[in-house]
Amino acid sequence: MGQISMIPVEVHFKPSAEHWTVSCPGLDLATQGETFERAEQNIREALTLFVESCLQRGTLEEVLRRAGYSKARIRAVAEAAGAYPPSGVASSEPAQQCSA
Repeated sequence: MGQISMIPVEVHFKPSAEHWTVSCPGLDLATQGETFERAEQNIREALTLFVESCLQRGTLEEVLRRAGYSKARIRAVAEAAGAYPPSGVASSEPAQQCSA
C-alpha cells in the first residue's frame, strides 16, 4: 500500500474539562483523547484505518466522491494509496477542506 498520510480533511476539535473530542464530519469519523495531541493522534489513526478499510473494500473513490472531493483530488489520493486508476468516478465540486 502506498503513502496515504496527507489527505486534506476538515476536522473539529472541542475541549472539555476531562478530554478533547475531535471529529471529521465529511467522513463521519470521531474520536477523543486526554490531551489535544492525543486527540490529534487518534483522529490521524482513525483516518488511516478508515482509508485502508475503504481500499480493502474497493470503495475509496466512491466515499471520497460522496464527501465532496474533486475528481483530481480523488485521483491524487488513489495514486498515493496505490489504488489508481479508480473505477467509474464522477466529477464533483470540492468541499471546503483543511489538512488534518
